[in-house]
Amino acid sequence: MRASRPDPGELQRRLRAAYPDARCALDHRDPYQLVVATILSAQCTDARVNLTTPALFARYPDAASLAAARTEELEGLIKSTGFFRNKAKNLIGLGQALMAKHGGRVPSDPAELGALPGVGQKTANVVLANAFGVPALAVDTHIFRVARRLGLSKAATPEKVEADLCRLFPREDWIELHHQLIFHGRRTCDARRPDCAACPLLDLCPTGLGQMKDPHLGVRLTVDPGPSALRPAVPLPRSGGARQDHQALPEEPAGARGDIASDASRRSPRSMSGPQRIVSLVPSVTELLVQWGLAARLAGRTRYCIEPRWIRNTVPAVGGTKNPDLDRIRDLAPDLVILERDENPKEVADALTTLGIPWMALEIRTVKDCVRALRQLGERLGAVEAAEARASALEATLKGRRRKGPRTLALIWKDPWMSAGPDTYVGDLLRSGGLAPVGPDRYPTLTDDDLEALAPELILLPTEPYRFNRRHQAELQRRFPGAEVRVVDGQALTWYLSRTEQGLDLVRSFR
Repeated sequence: MRASRPDPGELQRRLRAAYPDARCALDHRDPYQLVVATILSAQCTDARVNLTTPALFARYPDAASLAAARTEELEGLIKSTGFFRNKAKNLIGLGQALMAKHGGRVPSDPAELGALPGVGQKTANVVLANAFGVPALAVDTHIFRVARRLGLSKAATPEKVEADLCRLFPREDWIELHHQLIFHGRRTCDARRPDCAACPLLDLCPTGLGQMKDPHLGVRLTVDPGPSALRPAVPLPRSGGARQDHQALPEEPAGARGDIASDASRRSPRSMSGPQRIVSLVPSVTELLVQWGLAARLAGRTRYCIEPRWIRNTVPAVGGTKNPDLDRIRDLAPDLVILERDENPKEVADALTTLGIPWMALEIRTVKDCVRALRQLGERLGAVEAAEARASALEATLKGRRRKGPRTLALIWKDPWMSAGPDTYVGDLLRSGGLAPVGPDRYPTLTDDDLEALAPELILLPTEPYRFNRRHQAELQRRFPGAEVRVVDGQALTWYLSRTEQGLDLVRSFR
């Protein structure tokens, strides 16, 4: 059945009747307050922003006071909105730019507005439309989802969806349509459980009519035998039930490492069958899930999740490990996001909690942590047998006395030199394989004098995260003629869980 596109005129007539109160949901009195509130709304709910801005505007009522703000004080006022450090930096930069270039006033010129710190195309469009009445149609996560479900656009990016909507609807209706589609997305067309039975647009919606798969969830909506309600063809998690996996990600873990993941597993109502839509923000975990036969459950990955190679063409990317695209993650409607404490910032976990997305965080500092994490993942994902087999085998390889091998320095970066210290996973892998890791703890930067003072007998140059090669090997061999310098497989040395056994075999070959 070919999906039909609804008539734009009829669609907007329905929207006007259904949402006569549609308006900007961010409380503001002037362009300055709106641009500040819109910057704060990134990866945060409008309701939370509206709770934050009264105290913020009382302290910083204009661009001049914002330009002179103390970073620590500003961060304290906006901390609840998530990503507060970056937002505070942008807000202070915004105030300074407004004072330096625009006399403290927010410009109405699109180019000048878009050049301000923290103001992208979406923010600029929101301010232009709501503060200055300039026709604009900013596409947020609600509009992106609703427009594609309605068949108004098949585009894969907000920018292209915006272009499609602007072609379909008259320019004078863009501002009104923007608010109407947002209200529809919030009140009716929910990301995970669209209320199709109560939808005023149902007979116009090719997704609701079952003419095409839901482009947001990737499933076809089917008619429920109960009172003519439409439901997704596969069960999806309720937002209320997801809260049980939401916990603050502490800077220092309480108790044994990985307790957060373990607690989440024990409390999860889906621990037997496991989550069906997983976003992995950890490259080695992504590979591990494929090894366990769970590739079909992967709904998203970071751009660094590149193994196995075919996954690059089959699983959508959601940005990097440090700065994932949270709007993209939300659009994928995962029922679990997997993180690791060192690889993913605490702000990511905080933002996922704000968005109502369940997550679990591993912590891998030692090879024994891998044993624990394998079992935690197996329990949470409903893959207990595969996890136990892997964990038991890894435990067996760690038994026995370890011989003290050569003093080993594992470098992970150049210009400046950086190493993986003895208290990291790489350091413990070296120790578990019979080598003696040297250097300061964590991931220190080292001068040339520092390198010489460490007096390494073996220097390892992994091929990632920095691409060390034979040229670097020759350079260091000249500087350390008494040491052995080796270029090694970076994935074997640094990818825990999926390649820990391979890493141990590599390290033991150097004893």
